[in-house]
Amino acid sequence: MNAKMKTLSMAVVGLVGFAAAGAAMAQCPASLSPPWSLVSTLQGTASSVTGGYDTTTCRLQTALNQNGSTGAKAFVLDQTPANETRYRAQFVVDVSGLSLTQANRNVIGFSVLGATAPAGGTSRMVFATLTGNGSASILRLSAGDTNQGSQYQQIDVPLPNQAGANRVEIDLTVGSPGSLRYWVSNVSASTVDGTPTGTLSGLANAGWTGVDQATLGLVNANTFYRQNFTNTSFVYFDQFDSRRQTFIGH
Repeated sequence: MNAKMKTLSMAVVGLVGFAAAGAAMAQCPASLSPPWSLVSTLQGTASSVTGGYDTTTCRLQTALNQNGSTGAKAFVLDQTPANETRYRAQFVVDVSGLSLTQANRNVIGFSVLGATAPAGGTSRMVFATLTGNGSASILRLSAGDTNQGSQYQQIDVPLPNQAGANRVEIDLTVGSPGSLRYWVSNVSASTVDGTPTGTLSGLANAGWTGVDQATLGLVNANTFYRQNFTNTSFVYFDQFDSRRQTFIGH
């Protein structure tokens, strides 16, 4: 139950059935699928480029075309999870290429998808929205809770590093009740959890059954985001890792 599901550091890749971590590549891969299950783009781009974070060689570069449609997207998909009732994931995100201080510009950057969807809801069990609060870039975490009218509990966490990389880790428990613990740029360097940035507790999330997929990249951008950012307004991601039980750290 403590098995690692997937590691992706754009330059160092490990998959279940392969080595836990491969050797660093001499150059960034031309294709992201594999190791990702799928690369999905529409009026946007998702590619591997040089210049990773914290010793990695490459990172995931994403952008949406200016004035694209509501369906514009640029993300990668991981289908490694299999109805997991405990799911930990970590990634690095850098939004310094955007002016996200405006509260009316937002886009989803990470999603955890359930095996099923509760009545009247979607399969998106947890998602992280990149937005602003008027003065700083914000990571808005939404966790599925069918006891809420919106079907989600939500919390806004300012991204401490406005000019570079922020490391995010989550620990999701599915059940009655469920919970979501989260760390935002205070991830321990050890394999011990440490104190999370916060916790969303009492989640009624059993209706999603368990974690089945995860996406990293840009989707569901609102009108103001799509109007104001161009295909060179990059958001970067790196060092995706997912586990069933153990704290990931770095």
